[in-house]
Amino acid sequence: MIHPLTPIYTPRLVLRCWRQADARLLKEALDSSLDHLRPWMPWARDEPSTLDDISVRLARFARDFQEGRDFIYGIFNRDQTAVLGSIGIHPRHGPQDREIGYWLRESATGQGFISESTAALTTVAFATWPLETVTIVCDPDNRRSATVPARLGFACQGTFPTKNGAPDRDLDLVWRTSRSAWALRPPIRVPALH
Repeated sequence: MIHPLTPIYTPRLVLRCWRQADARLLKEALDSSLDHLRPWMPWARDEPSTLDDISVRLARFARDFQEGRDFIYGIFNRDQTAVLGSIGIHPRHGPQDREIGYWLRESATGQGFISESTAALTTVAFATWPLETVTIVCDPDNRRSATVPARLGFACQGTFPTKNGAPDRDLDLVWRTSRSAWALRPPIRVPALH
């Protein structure tokens, strides 16, 4: 079974498989950002969760990662003392494509962390599997989320009936990049470390 790289180091971040020991950091990130996440993330409507529930969830994420079913990474600051968000490579569209999904805590928005994470994970996805494409799907009303694939050179495929099961969302905005297009893109500019 082929597993994507973990941990992944970017200029400002560490992306790695979740561990149960991350439960307290994840709970703090989620609880501080629920109003920010709920409009866009259907799962956030069921939060807050207990620390024990989050620990069980993280054990499932780690098991899925190790068994090759799904690959959900925590997004951490470089010293791994804070969770900034989460990003995943999901096998949702067949063997030739992977979907990247992400969320960021409210206090970390507007700093390019998701663009930095998504660029790194797209590169890892193409290096790990013989994929033709990588896809990003977001709510058409979530303009901040849609700026990420646009900034990274993904091509907008349009809006389609939603597949995520959110009760108040009818459409998905779909973005896609190909292996060849990704290889030709200019490198992402990352803000300097402070």
